[in-house]
Amino acid sequence: MRIMKTKISKIFVSCLVGCAICATTGCSDFSDYNDAPVDQLAVGNQTLWQNIDQHPQLKGFAELLKRTGFDTELANTRAYTVWAPLDGTYDLNAYKALDDSTLLQQFIKGHIAQYGHVASGEVDERIHMLNEKSFAFKGNGNYTFGGVSVATPNQPSNNGMMHILNGAAPFLYNLYEYLLSNPQDTLLRNYFKKYEVTTLDTRNSVKGPVIDGLQTYIDSVMVTSNSLIGTVNARLSNEDSTYTFLLPNDKAYTDLYNKIKPYYNFINTTTVQDIAQFTKANDTKEKSVTVDANYLSDSLTCRAILRNLAFSNNNEYNKWMVNNGEFTDTMQSTTLTKFSNPREILSHTVEKRTMSNGFAHIMDTLAIYPWESYLPELRFSPMYWAYTAESSKRFNFSSRVINVNDPDGIVFGPDVTEFNYLWIYPTGEYVKPEIYIDLNGVMSATYKFYCVFLPSAKLSSDDRPNSLNFQLSYCGANGKPATYSFSKKFLDSGAAADENPKSVNINTAFNNDPLKTDTVYLGQFTFPVAYNGLGTNNDTYSPNLHISCPVSVFNKTQMATYTRDVRIAAILLKPVELVEFEENQK
Repeated sequence: MRIMKTKISKIFVSCLVGCAICATTGCSDFSDYNDAPVDQLAVGNQTLWQNIDQHPQLKGFAELLKRTGFDTELANTRAYTVWAPLDGTYDLNAYKALDDSTLLQQFIKGHIAQYGHVASGEVDERIHMLNEKSFAFKGNGNYTFGGVSVATPNQPSNNGMMHILNGAAPFLYNLYEYLLSNPQDTLLRNYFKKYEVTTLDTRNSVKGPVIDGLQTYIDSVMVTSNSLIGTVNARLSNEDSTYTFLLPNDKAYTDLYNKIKPYYNFINTTTVQDIAQFTKANDTKEKSVTVDANYLSDSLTCRAILRNLAFSNNNEYNKWMVNNGEFTDTMQSTTLTKFSNPREILSHTVEKRTMSNGFAHIMDTLAIYPWESYLPELRFSPMYWAYTAESSKRFNFSSRVINVNDPDGIVFGPDVTEFNYLWIYPTGEYVKPEIYIDLNGVMSATYKFYCVFLPSAKLSSDDRPNSLNFQLSYCGANGKPATYSFSKKFLDSGAAADENPKSVNINTAFNNDPLKTDTVYLGQFTFPVAYNGLGTNNDTYSPNLHISCPVSVFNKTQMATYTRDVRIAAILLKPVELVEFEENQK
């Protein structure tokens, strides 16, 4: 594709193109785009450019207009309003030092808007400028524009209106612009730039002739997109939005990167049990996935840093950060992640910068808790199960969907006060359950395992406890499947938490109190490789937990003591960092 000539170049972040177009076309109530409305503008005999060029105290502004070529635009019939800064009220040399493109975007177009805007009576407008920034134009008799006082309002021309300012209106980057122009801290900036792509918008560009079989364009519209915008779930280039953005300096970025990356310890080929294909207990079906381990680890680490840096100032949790609400002990990111230590996080602000769509906090530390961000607690309901029996008749176990009210959020946390789960029970005399639970989202971290049993009183008159074994299937650092058996026997004896018994039996099994919701500690395990990020939504790769009953159906004492019903509400995996924090808070 060949671009012969570019008359207009418009740069948007892709997700904002529609909004920007709507903002542009929705600015006017006038029927003719190019005609100055006579009911708002006094008729002048000269153009805006002539009036600016002939004004004795606008020489600097006129010089900059002429240098960028915008003098010719203000000399035609299109209607504009110009806010012109008086000589001596701003640093003219600083603007002269800018290149033409930057001067036009940051200064000239920041003082000019389409259509007529008159200062009369009480005014309280938000003016959308040619550089797509917005400024407050307000007052009643005395007026300000972008916080700068208006020296002389309402100077008419035959193609618009001019207001003379006691200074230059400040140019403010939006958050996206600042991210990509920040000259000091380069790591986050370079990460964003890697994903920025500029393409020709053929739908909104004006076609020229076809030359050598290639379509050319005489009026091109360029569109800049960045796929990372979706990761942060914030329209950082939208001038009509307002955010607080935690911008880590290179030190903070490097420190957090080094903390997160070990949790994304991938290997090139990971092999796991394929429990979705199991047809019997102790099946051996497996599946493997091959990745570029170093690339995936780096990519997911960077995204883990980015995804919780933006906070909407319109969110009730966050309004206090811009003095629009009362302080809450929680702040919530645009990806809906909640942080319970907002004051500690913001206390590491080195500098707070005002942007055109919010605020950037330059951070020398990102004091976010791992378990609230990149290393969360994992909670699993029994999603997959397999039944077996000495007679191999799998249908001898049945299940029912049970609705449970949990007003205190004991099982799945305070946000879940009601949930459904499967109660699995025998319908035959000699059957025992075999249940497999996929543990999706596991990191290469150390977790403490818990099993949440529901009381029998909620479900049946059977008040016997469970006796269950828990065996973990995972991928070793060598890429081969391995197993680990949790053991009540070793926990009771005070043995090492990671000691692996060779077999499980009635002595290694875990029991529960059947008269209450009982969270039973199983032990801890360190996963040598990560799984969070492998595969797709439809084809995941993860370790699994095999739950089995060691009760002998031929042992009358065991049968009388333990139930074969399975009333497991959840399996919990708590990072050891979270457990240690909770212990210190007691």
